[in-house]
Amino acid sequence: MEKSVENAEKRSELLDTLQNQLNEATLDLHIYTKALPLFEDDPSTSDILHKHLLDTVAAPIADKLLYTLDMNNKLKHGVEIGENENWALLLSTVDRASLAKALPESLSVKAQSLVETLAGKRVESFMDALKALAEDSGMIVKNFDESLELSKLQAYHKDLTEQVSSETDYVAFLPKVVALLFLKVHNRAIQVPERALSAIITRLKDKLPDSAGKLLTDYHNATATLLALRAAATGAEDEDCLVDRILTKEELLQEMIPKLKALALEKSEN
Repeated sequence: MEKSVENAEKRSELLDTLQNQLNEATLDLHIYTKALPLFEDDPSTSDILHKHLLDTVAAPIADKLLYTLDMNNKLKHGVEIGENENWALLLSTVDRASLAKALPESLSVKAQSLVETLAGKRVESFMDALKALAEDSGMIVKNFDESLELSKLQAYHKDLTEQVSSETDYVAFLPKVVALLFLKVHNRAIQVPERALSAIITRLKDKLPDSAGKLLTDYHNATATLLALRAAATGAEDEDCLVDRILTKEELLQEMIPKLKALALEKSEN
């Protein structure tokens, strides 16, 4: 009897923790999806942005839910589990499928549907499957009000501003600048995967002065060249020549960084 009570307490604690995790993580996903409609006229970029969100934001949400439901099911049937649950885990596709199939039949079908959406191309499909599984598990996926969204955007703005101010890596710097400018121009948060960077810059250029748009494009082109030179330099016969070209390109980028910082941080203060 004591063990049963102890397991019941563990299950309650697990599910409470999961609900808090879901609240925070689904708010992040909700905020990022607000930028997606701006790219509906560009199917290729839209697909990239949807898939990136599924891989980077949606997958960890699914993993937390599946892992916790598995732990909850084990406790329900008297199976011992570890004291410390790994909330930062990232499951493989095989692991997700295995956990989904191992759940009670009432949950298993919906869990498997959730896993399938991660291999799809639409965040909306994931959210629908998430809500269905969460509700059947006694969880809720909240609808967020405007005040909470605004608070999250303000926190996102502050974080991006700090990142832009402190970033020293030539390549990592540009996506953060673009994300910050996008937030100020469109009042929407966006993740900036490398494959969509050019398209997002193009969308930004319509809202920025020509000089600012040219600066973004020139910096992007320079980083692309730098990456190509670095890749070519490994084991190349003319490595010394390539190293000189790399240094020259890095010097150019170093000269451009203060201008881009001024552009992004000036916009962030408006």
